[in-house]
Amino acid sequence: MDHQEIDLAVKRLSCALDLKRRAVGVRFLFSREEYDASPASAFVGKTPYCCLVRICMSGYARKANLDNFGCLSAARAFGMVDPPQDWLSGRSYAQKGMYRNLGTAKKVVNNTTCVHQKAYGIEVMPVELFEEEPHVVILATTPYNMMRLVQGYTYMFGTYSNYKIIGNQALCSECTAYPFESNNVNLSVMCSGTRYMAGWGKDEMGMGIPYHLFPQMVEGLWRTMDVMEKDADKERILVRAREMGFADVELHLGQNYFTGQYLK
Repeated sequence: MDHQEIDLAVKRLSCALDLKRRAVGVRFLFSREEYDASPASAFVGKTPYCCLVRICMSGYARKANLDNFGCLSAARAFGMVDPPQDWLSGRSYAQKGMYRNLGTAKKVVNNTTCVHQKAYGIEVMPVELFEEEPHVVILATTPYNMMRLVQGYTYMFGTYSNYKIIGNQALCSECTAYPFESNNVNLSVMCSGTRYMAGWGKDEMGMGIPYHLFPQMVEGLWRTMDVMEKDADKERILVRAREMGFADVELHLGQNYFTGQYLK
């Protein structure tokens, strides 16, 4: 793990975007030995996975196993428990009235990503605190910041067209399992369950990023500040850049890619 690279990425991220929560990494622990060796503090009690992620976005480092999972949907998404037949068939979703019929519910289940390997536990902490590379990086922030992150991705890699969004199992499947299994980024509009349990704001969305793409996405974010940002945001970035010691940031007020593009 290149700590200089990840420290720079985290520093640039917090300079470029106005973030309320820290970016966290998630590492799957596939054996009891890996779990015991993790330096993170063991979580005490039970909590939904999404609540654990939110806690760690405040700076905490925690590890958890099945005994700590207060939401079996996340345990199922991480391969910690076998999926029950009523979920696989779509019956549990259809009976709750989440979808209009069994066929639609089954279609949703078939497109809900679960980790193929059987995980013993997970490790969650701010991404820069990891000693070993995490598997996925998760952010929760505003739609504006998500736009900028997508612009950073597109600058580096071009259009990505495989976002998987169902408004359910937001943090566990959409932001963790799917990026891990697909080896690519995903957006989430969150879900009703995590908004209720973890208390995300109505102005927050989620994003999951495979760890190895994270520094490159931030590089793209950094390189598009001058062309994408409005003057007020450029001024905010310049103030923060001076405070954080980025002497090489040069942004030009009064110009970006859309300057002069629209008829009045």
